[in-house]
Amino acid sequence: MPRNAMLAAIAIGCALSASADAAAEPTTLKVGATMPPMSSVIAEGYVPWLRAIEKDAPGAIKFQEFWGGALVRAPDKQFEAMMNGIMDSTVIVTSYTQKLFPDFSLFSIPYVVDGATEAAVGGWRLYERGLLRGLEKVYVAAIFSNDNGGLHLRSRVKSLDDVKGLKIRVSGPEEAEIVKAMGAVPVGLGIPTTADALNRGVVDGTFNGWAANQSFRITPLIKTHIDVPFGVRSFFIAINREVYDKLPASARAAIGKHSGRDFSIRFGRVMDKTGEPLRKEALADPNRTVLRPSEAQAKALAAKFMGFHKQWIEETPDGARKYREVKDAVAEFRRRSS
Repeated sequence: MPRNAMLAAIAIGCALSASADAAAEPTTLKVGATMPPMSSVIAEGYVPWLRAIEKDAPGAIKFQEFWGGALVRAPDKQFEAMMNGIMDSTVIVTSYTQKLFPDFSLFSIPYVVDGATEAAVGGWRLYERGLLRGLEKVYVAAIFSNDNGGLHLRSRVKSLDDVKGLKIRVSGPEEAEIVKAMGAVPVGLGIPTTADALNRGVVDGTFNGWAANQSFRITPLIKTHIDVPFGVRSFFIAINREVYDKLPASARAAIGKHSGRDFSIRFGRVMDKTGEPLRKEALADPNRTVLRPSEAQAKALAAKFMGFHKQWIEETPDGARKYREVKDAVAEFRRRSS
């Protein structure tokens, strides 16, 4: 073989080898969230999901993790960052961008669902029925929520009436309306800045689930917890649809295997499980007070917030059907779980 032909053959062989090696390289997805790595959302939900996918699609996909706002700190910018390619997958807290995901606001209304697991059941029912707006550009792996929200105050109060006039941190408009109904003043702030705002007296309290108090170092600043089922904050785990569609078939199959209703319910149970011991810990702490409504007060609160249910149904496109789907899904889940 002439020398030039031999060199050309070697060059082609090297190129083909390099191409094969490149093809064997796994696709790397950047995943990020504002939650810290030790939070329940990340440590007990998101990360195990990532590891399960990598295990079932070896060599096809791997994940590069950025927690605690390492890529984008602002909670209301997570979806935008994912769609702009700063990261490929994230947890969306829908209340921060409610205009993009308006139907999730149903779960933030008091007495619609009782906790994170029921919110996961109801949320996935709406998703599989195609009744959640704003999700067209993403692959949705799970829909879940935090545990039941409450009011957590930096000072001691003796009754629900003492909340009137206090400045309460909220993450979205539905929470703001609930706080107003309780006679308090809503202040819009992201959860990562809440501890600092409480410490400096910018706000008197915060409206969020119990697990968030632990994740974002809020608990040491709290003197009173008002434990009422004030609704939940809905989350979903998403992958940019364009990124997902370009993944190898084995990677998509692994993602599909570990996503969906069952994953959502497991996530909901993680969140409910995280909140309950924190309630017990607060009850046993002599430096904190946990206020719970009497039976008569609970009935009065439920009646007060029924107006929120009716308003949501009237103002939401196809609201009656969406509300009914959630209630039916939750009722069926309760029957099967009893």
